[in-house]
Amino acid sequence: MGDDNQLIDTTHGGGLLDFNFNPPKASYRYRDHNMYTTNSSVCDSAGNLLFYTNGCVIAGADDAILENGEGINPGNAHTLWCDQYNDGYAGGPANSLILPVPDSSGVYYLFHKRFTLLFNPTDAIRDKFYYTKVDMHQNSGKGKVVEKNAVFMSDTLARGEIAAVKHANGKDWWLVTPRRNSNQFYIFKFTSQGVVDTFQQTIGILPNPEGEGFGQMVFSPDGSKLYRTYRYNPVMVYSFDREAGVFTQFDTIPFNYGDQLIGEIGCAISPNNRYLYLSCRKLLFQMDLWASDISSSQITVAEWDGFANPFPTMFWQCQLGPDCKIYVMAGGDTRYYHVIHNPDEPGLTCNVEQRGVKFQTPTGASMPSFPNYRLGPLDNPGVPCTATVSVNNFPPVSGKNTVQVWPNPATDELTLSYSLPQARGESRLILTDLYGRVVHETRLQGASGRVAVRTDGWAAGVYFWVLLAADSRQVGAGRVVKQ
Repeated sequence: MGDDNQLIDTTHGGGLLDFNFNPPKASYRYRDHNMYTTNSSVCDSAGNLLFYTNGCVIAGADDAILENGEGINPGNAHTLWCDQYNDGYAGGPANSLILPVPDSSGVYYLFHKRFTLLFNPTDAIRDKFYYTKVDMHQNSGKGKVVEKNAVFMSDTLARGEIAAVKHANGKDWWLVTPRRNSNQFYIFKFTSQGVVDTFQQTIGILPNPEGEGFGQMVFSPDGSKLYRTYRYNPVMVYSFDREAGVFTQFDTIPFNYGDQLIGEIGCAISPNNRYLYLSCRKLLFQMDLWASDISSSQITVAEWDGFANPFPTMFWQCQLGPDCKIYVMAGGDTRYYHVIHNPDEPGLTCNVEQRGVKFQTPTGASMPSFPNYRLGPLDNPGVPCTATVSVNNFPPVSGKNTVQVWPNPATDELTLSYSLPQARGESRLILTDLYGRVVHETRLQGASGRVAVRTDGWAAGVYFWVLLAADSRQVGAGRVVKQ
């Protein structure tokens, strides 16, 4: 990270946080690529830096621009922020993300959004979603950009808010991003063949437009839920089916903002998926996601201590680190990250250290955004990090549920067969349209059976189904096309 790089003044410039050391080592490193909110990097499995981007260029481990790595996110915003100001691309937090190509070695896709500036009225619109392909086998291992600024979605998109999670097979990826100020999501399937499937789903509440760009959107480490914060809104929670690539349920978690409504709201989930952390400028909250009443479990685990040098070191964006600690950006352009040392622990025992990481230079308001690269298939999910405390608290899973729905596409009727070895009581089959409206609901008796659903009165299009056990646990989900 870092901004305002100057050869003669090492109080500004590039910063590096190296997790090959314990504790991770923060160091100064001059580079000719300033960062401002847009920041992505990737390492190999041994922890060696491969390449990074500031949204303007793609540079290698030696800080030299990769062959064909200039001119990322073309347009008037690039001209202003990258060429004229040389500040780095102001795309916003989580405006770019790097994923390895499944079934490959050394080949990566950088997913990134561009924004274009409007001057009447003044606004900044994210209008294109790109991918850029990097092959690290090229140029004797230094890498080369082999495909650049390839548009795979054109629409008015949210600021930042790019999130990714492994497919249920533990190999492919789902990539998710919302439309601007919307409860409509684009979901993309990323395989060894590239982006092979794209569809849109509407679910949940409309976020308050005054909060646009002041939140964070992250998957839980196990990939089962997506959490989205938005100023002036409760926490929005979307259950996600990693097999089908669809959202299956929506819920909200109200919480007490105090007087922090004007600020940014960051979020992170503990490695064991139990605790939600909400960073709200002066306050850092914890909630117990396993509590019967999640909202009532809210506790303040840190309060800004008033330190400023020169800017206040409050609580902004969050990121789970590879060492199972959560790092919290300490402001727009400060020289610090806060550290939650034991995020799997309740209350104050989570051990928040304000300004636990100190950088020699300002960070450029940029915290890189990483998915859980270590997430495995459903039957062997693994753990997201190397723990300093136990992460063996996943709820036990026993028995194997099987659900099949056919034909797909359907015309006049579809059939669902199910076998739920651990089922007790009634199960429910719910089908919804693209707008989240329930078009059919059936209660199912017994641990196995078959049910037919008439679809001849439905409009043509995509529909989503979810099968819920008696305790509302999701045991299957998917989508079906009605012709």
